Amino acid sequence: MQLLLLLLLLLHLQIHTTHSAHIPEYKALLSAKSLIDDTQSALSSWNATTNHCTWRGVTCSDTTHHHVTSLDLSGLNLCGTLSPDLAHLRFLWDLTVASNQLSGPIPPQLSSLSALRYLNLSNNIFNGTFPTQLASLKNLQVLDLYNNNMTGELPLTVVEMPNLRHLHLGGNYFTGQIPTQYGQWQFIEYLAVSGNELNGTIPAEIGNLTTLRELYLGYFNAYEGGIPAEIGNLSELVRIDVANCGLTGEIPPEIGKLQKLHTLFLQVNALSGSLMVELGNLASLKSMDLSNNMLTGEIPSSFAQLKNMTLLNLFRNKLHGAIPDFIGDLPALEVLQLWDNNFTGSIPQGLGKNGRLKTLDLSSNNIASTILSSISKCQNLEVLNLSNNSLTGEIPENIGNCSSLFRFRVNDNKLTGPIPREIGNLENLDALDLGSNQISGNVPAEILGCRNLAYLDLHSNLITGNFPGKLRRLVLLQFVDFSDNLIEGTWPLHVLPRHIVFFSISRNNLSGEIPSLFCNLNLINYLDFSHNHFRMIPVCLGNMSNLINLDLRNNNLHGTIPKFVKCSNLRSLKLASNQLEGPLPRSLVNCKKLEILEFANNKINDTFPHWLVNLPKLQVLSLRSNNFHGSIGNHKTKFSFPNLRIIDLSHNMFHGHLPSNFFKYLTAMMNVNMDKGGLQYMGDGYYYDSVTICIKGNDINVEKIQTLLTIIDFSNNSFKGEIPKVIGKLGSLKGLNFSHNNLMGHIPISFGILTNLEWLDLSSNKLTGNIPVQLTDLTSLAILNLSKNHLVGLIPQGKQFNTFTNASYSENLGLCGFPMTKTCGNDEGQHPPLSSTIQEDDFEFANGFNWKVVLLGYGCGFMFGLSMGYLVFLSEKSKWLANSVYGKRHNKVRRSKKNARGRII
Repeated sequence: MQLLLLLLLLLHLQIHTTHSAHIPEYKALLSAKSLIDDTQSALSSWNATTNHCTWRGVTCSDTTHHHVTSLDLSGLNLCGTLSPDLAHLRFLWDLTVASNQLSGPIPPQLSSLSALRYLNLSNNIFNGTFPTQLASLKNLQVLDLYNNNMTGELPLTVVEMPNLRHLHLGGNYFTGQIPTQYGQWQFIEYLAVSGNELNGTIPAEIGNLTTLRELYLGYFNAYEGGIPAEIGNLSELVRIDVANCGLTGEIPPEIGKLQKLHTLFLQVNALSGSLMVELGNLASLKSMDLSNNMLTGEIPSSFAQLKNMTLLNLFRNKLHGAIPDFIGDLPALEVLQLWDNNFTGSIPQGLGKNGRLKTLDLSSNNIASTILSSISKCQNLEVLNLSNNSLTGEIPENIGNCSSLFRFRVNDNKLTGPIPREIGNLENLDALDLGSNQISGNVPAEILGCRNLAYLDLHSNLITGNFPGKLRRLVLLQFVDFSDNLIEGTWPLHVLPRHIVFFSISRNNLSGEIPSLFCNLNLINYLDFSHNHFRMIPVCLGNMSNLINLDLRNNNLHGTIPKFVKCSNLRSLKLASNQLEGPLPRSLVNCKKLEILEFANNKINDTFPHWLVNLPKLQVLSLRSNNFHGSIGNHKTKFSFPNLRIIDLSHNMFHGHLPSNFFKYLTAMMNVNMDKGGLQYMGDGYYYDSVTICIKGNDINVEKIQTLLTIIDFSNNSFKGEIPKVIGKLGSLKGLNFSHNNLMGHIPISFGILTNLEWLDLSSNKLTGNIPVQLTDLTSLAILNLSKNHLVGLIPQGKQFNTFTNASYSENLGLCGFPMTKTCGNDEGQHPPLSSTIQEDDFEFANGFNWKVVLLGYGCGFMFGLSMGYLVFLSEKSKWLANSVYGKRHNKVRRSKKNARGRII
């Protein structure tokens, strides 16, 4: 009996303690409010003087004696943390705080909310690992943690929630593999783990989720292998999104069993093989995106059955063959993107009659036909991109029927004829790109009807007449490119709208003065008047504070260079090939972002501009063919050009010694591995820079300057003394030209370290001594000119030296051996050893220089290319060489956009 009484007493104490632990619901809510930073007073109604059931976001139920059953605080811009006192809302079945800025860990105390059915914490910044205690929420049906900062491995304990219908763990930082146990839910309909940092394989057990309707596994994950064939068991599946996650292999044909599927997204992977015929069995399919893969073959005929297809994206693959005619007959098709493949043939005529089509992009293929003459029922067409093909004929007049068109690109084709006047009917057009064709005639006045036009590109055509000054009425114009046409005359009185950002009229026949009215275009960033016949530079150009690129090359500009005062954004200034006189304006030191200065081929009279060291980003300096004079400095002069990659002082009147200090701090020319990240070009991501420089003895206009192109050209001056040994430290150097000077002494053996050197010209000097055998280690060397010096001894043999002709050594009376006809005597007949060992004492290098690292070359394939380039050079086919190595003209690029991390679904 005493024991029974004791047990009853303990039970009473436990019940009392438990009861006292529960605080009133309104106090639990006020406690939650105290941890929240409510900057917008969204919770102002939460106060103790009113009934908590009337508070914002709070819902009470009559059936539970006015207990709180739902708390929805979504989208209120709340900060702070989530209070563990919410666990006292014992009757709560819906807790939603989505789309705020709440942080901190998820309170494990929420596990006591046994009635909870719906927990949505998405779009916040919660962190930490998933609380294992939440596995006790056996009635939970929806768990949404999308777009937070959760870490650790994907939680395994969620499989202990048997009633889950909706699980979203995407947009976090979960790691590890998808657990095989995720295949054991009985009722789940929605599963998303995309946008994490998962790896491993996609488990075949996913195929056990026979109630699943939506599956999201992609974006930022990096799986091994491909899609498991068991996915064909998911008969209820309506949406698959496994994009951008490193999938390989072929698309499993079992996907063809999913008769309810309406969305298939597998883009941005490495899927290979042909398009599966079985995909054509998916009669319910509405959206299919297989773009950015490595799929091959043709579009299968089974795709003709996809009558409900609205979006078909197959761009950036390796598909070929003709675009089948049935594609034009898919009645529901709204978006068709097949660009960047190898399609041939013609454009299906049915596409021009499809009244539902909104986007048609067939660019960057090999289509050789005319533009659709059938375009007549295209009132809904918004984007038409047929660029980079082999289209012929004229632009059809009925393009004017496409009243919804806002983007029309047919650039880089073989189109002829005039610009149709009917384009003026396209009032919604904001981008018109007809560049790089053979379009002729004047720009029609009717183009003023395109009142929303912001982008107009007509470059590289046969456009004639005067520049259409009436374009000023197109007040939204931001981009205008009329370069490389046949436009002539003087500049019209009125210029362009004030919103212009990019303007190019280069390579035409315009003359007169550059109008000062351009200085009123406050937003302009890129201004190109090059290759015309303009005479004067407006002084006000130096006050255009937003200007980034100013190109006035190859005109007939006279007078002095204006002062540049408001030039804080100027990155490229090109005034080469004019008749400019006087000194360089010292005001250029105001242009702290300058990377390219090109003043070659003028009449500038000045000493070397030492003050340019104040431009820390300077990469290209070309002063060639002017009247510069004096010495460039002495051993005490302080030089600092850490980013300089190309310097051309040739064809001037410089004299004196070559100061070692100048070359000592050319850091950008020393770092051999600085371009390991891949081929890059100088520019700002929107406009690639160009420059005219002497490469291997030929003046070449390099339209896109590779960042690995490093050149020093001091030729045709009066420099004297020895060549500084420190030049051997410039390991990235591609070209070195000291020819036609008065240099004396020996060729530094340190040049044997310049393993990236492709051309070396030391001709027409007074150099003496032997040719260093170490130069045979220059395996990239394609051009060598040591002629007209006083060199003696045996010409080294082996590697690239076996390819050089007699012209490389002519007029050196003391040289002998191959390839010269003069043989060496008995004393000289013994070939020196071909070892390239260089003693540490041979040159003044800093400690830590690693010879073995520098000897890393381009490899056999590159050497074969250099050898072929050398033969072509000897055949005087330098233009072909320039185009092959440095590419064709097309220096404008468009910005790309990236989705925010974790917000893809």
